Amino acid sequence: MTVMSHPTEGVVEEVGTWLAGEFSGRLPGDVIDRVIRLTRQDLEGRIAPEELAEMLHRLGRSRLHRMLETPPDVRIPRTR
Repeated sequence: MTVMSHPTEGVVEEVGTWLAGEFSGRLPGDVIDRVIRLTRQDLEGRIAPEELAEMLHRLGRSRLHRMLETPPDVRIPRTR
């Protein structure tokens, strides 16, 4: 079986742009960026590369929505 490689560069930035537009004014840009990058790390090696953009968008969006419902004292870990 041959596994086809799909380019994933630019996916984080593209999804970040979409979600920054959706959540601007409700969450700071650095928080949105951090959530997207952490979500990307969580998905690494767990899904097919061709599904990365959709799954990153869905999971990142879900996490950002939950942050809006979470008390402000909850902190997001820093990326490496």
